[in-house]
Amino acid sequence: MSQRTSVTLLLILTAVVALIFLLLPRIPQPEAYHLFADRRGLLSIPNFGDVASNLPFAAIGIWGLIFLLRPGSNQVTGRFLEQGERWPYLFVFVGLLLILTGFGSSYYHLSPNNSRLVWDRLPMTIAFMSMVAAIIAERISLRVGLWLLPILIVVGMGPVLQWYASEMRGSGALRFYAAVQVYSALVLLLALLLPQPYTRGSDLAIVNRRLLQVQA
Repeated sequence: MSQRTSVTLLLILTAVVALIFLLLPRIPQPEAYHLFADRRGLLSIPNFGDVASNLPFAAIGIWGLIFLLRPGSNQVTGRFLEQGERWPYLFVFVGLLLILTGFGSSYYHLSPNNSRLVWDRLPMTIAFMSMVAAIIAERISLRVGLWLLPILIVVGMGPVLQWYASEMRGSGALRFYAAVQVYSALVLLLALLLPQPYTRGSDLAIVNRRLLQVQA
């Protein structure tokens, strides 16, 4: 598949997702969203099961940052065809790490409410949209992927802030946040059709399934 075809498919996907969610009616957040099944505490930690379940994401985030930032950049360069390809992954792993820390999912699950939910969703959108940038950088154009990285992160964070503002007005609207989730998942699926510069590129199907589980 040529670069032009890859770009065309990505643009079509972007336009279709944007159009669908622009035409959808307001999607409210269910009132029971914060009522989780397991509310048992342990070791003086409320909702211990939900809080502790984020440990694997923190471990992956820490491991990823160590791998990308460890001394000896030549070792890292050997893992990528282009050194710049690692930048989107830095934000992916930062997003995963922040899911557990004081500004992430554990913070939210200690006392679930809309104010804390913002700090759960923001790091996730950073991870998701950085992954989109990584796919573009690897399989379409490194320059375009790096140029889009900050834009995609802002685009991902915007709907979270928009949702919270709408909740504060008493008319919560989740459709744009849902659009970010759907879009990131579909881009990872599209990546399976794009030229694969590395071996085991099909593993993105597993990554996509894990992202869907996190989003749920």
